[in-house]
Amino acid sequence: MKEILLILGGLGVFLYGLRILSQGLQQVAGTRLRAALAYVTQNRFSGVLSGFFITSAVQSSSATTVMIVSFANAGLLTLQQAIGPVMGANIGTTVTGWLVSLLGFKVKISAFALPVIGLGVPLSFLGNEKAKQWSEVLVGFGLLFLGLKFLKDGVPDLKSNPEQLAWLQAWANHGFVSILLFIFIGTLLTIIVQSSSATMAITLTMAAAGWIGFDVAAAMVLGENLGTTITANLAAIGANRMAKRVALSHTLFNVFGVLWVAPLIYPFMDLIDWMVPGTPLESPTTHLAAFHSTFNILNTALLIGFVRVLHDVVMKVIPYSEDEKEEGPKLKHLSTALLETPGLALEEVRRELQVMLSIVSGMFTEVATVLVQPREKLGALVDHIKHTEAEVDALEDAIVAFCTDLAQAGITHRQAAELTRTLDLAGDIERMADHCTNLVLLAQRRYDKEHTIISAAQDELNEMAHLLMQLFSLADRALDPETGSVRAEAKIIEEKVDKLRDESRKRHAKRMQDGQLTVREGLIFLDMMGNMERIGDYCFKICAVASERLD
Repeated sequence: MKEILLILGGLGVFLYGLRILSQGLQQVAGTRLRAALAYVTQNRFSGVLSGFFITSAVQSSSATTVMIVSFANAGLLTLQQAIGPVMGANIGTTVTGWLVSLLGFKVKISAFALPVIGLGVPLSFLGNEKAKQWSEVLVGFGLLFLGLKFLKDGVPDLKSNPEQLAWLQAWANHGFVSILLFIFIGTLLTIIVQSSSATMAITLTMAAAGWIGFDVAAAMVLGENLGTTITANLAAIGANRMAKRVALSHTLFNVFGVLWVAPLIYPFMDLIDWMVPGTPLESPTTHLAAFHSTFNILNTALLIGFVRVLHDVVMKVIPYSEDEKEEGPKLKHLSTALLETPGLALEEVRRELQVMLSIVSGMFTEVATVLVQPREKLGALVDHIKHTEAEVDALEDAIVAFCTDLAQAGITHRQAAELTRTLDLAGDIERMADHCTNLVLLAQRRYDKEHTIISAAQDELNEMAHLLMQLFSLADRALDPETGSVRAEAKIIEEKVDKLRDESRKRHAKRMQDGQLTVREGLIFLDMMGNMERIGDYCFKICAVASERLD
């Protein structure tokens, strides 16, 4: 009973350490992960390399898959382009096995695990955000190997348990039937613990202790590759059809690999034995890590020339639906799969705000062309602007719904504060769309009532519109995670907007007193300037809030 509790506890510490390590690495790497993944659009080989390096960097194939899905959702990747990095992620996840094999079984864990944790914990108390991120990396790394130590300590000694060893070997000595049995065990275990890396650690521990031989341990590794695809498909159940397609392509890729390797497992093991120094009895963990990597590398080499075929099969299984063809505005960067990686999710929410802001910027550009001197009835433009405003409202509702789910996904205090600011900005962008609608309605009223605006007032409207165009551009840059602070630059322009509004009010009041225009004409002008000034305020707020995130 004591051994079982120690194994379960060790597994829990291992999984928790792996999660913290992955989250920390994602935050440290930041937008460089997206830059690496953007490289996949060049060709399928660069896609495989991107998937490999990203997964190796963050120690999580799930995080890589989430990024692939978000790119595909945004239309930045086609399904065919997404298959390459999925293959690369399969190779990248084998790096964890090598880390565990080389450090967990060949080095005294207590010599580095606790000191690494001891180094990481003080960093979490520093005010610097980067230091806190590295703290997560160090603590997660230490906990991962501390959990592995508990796993090793929990596995009973062979000499003390001859009956259990004989029972296990009886199941392992039935040739190919045993191979199939342990493939099933590896699959089932991965589904239960929801982590192929954790199942790999269990397999390595059992092999190192001598409880299972190289052949059945290799079979468990094949099962782990099947199990990890099932967890990906479970995660895609609540996601959109593109997420399901990416998950299915992952499944078909791994199933094909197991189908051709399983019948050839003994020759495959001979190949690994020839490649790796020593015998499987002398260095079982190294042989297993090599088996895992070689399997995924060869499977990728075999299938990389058939990406188009894999794409066609997936599209036949999950074709485009009528709803998918006709659906209206949707979130381009967000999917439910992102809820598993809050750090990445927050970045993608920011990018969704950029999409929303670009729509509003387009609205203002259209409205600005008719503010000064509308030359025709504006019914069609008014309908278009109102329809676009409804799209912006729908996007805000969808972003709020996603952020609500994200808030319940176990985020940190820092992430919660970031989420609150982001939701506030979504509301501000929606209100900017409202002001654009107000402006086009004012322009329509001017045309319908044949109100005029004198030349000097027209120049003031043009100047205000020009300043707002600059603020829209700065706000878009501010929402880009790769851009530095633009607050100071935006502040200068925002002060010009406020000054122009105040001076215009004074000059326009005098024009009305002098009888240059009617009160109604004057009020329309002042309403236009007021709406534009409010848009400027919201643009500056976006720049300021984004700067708070960078500080």
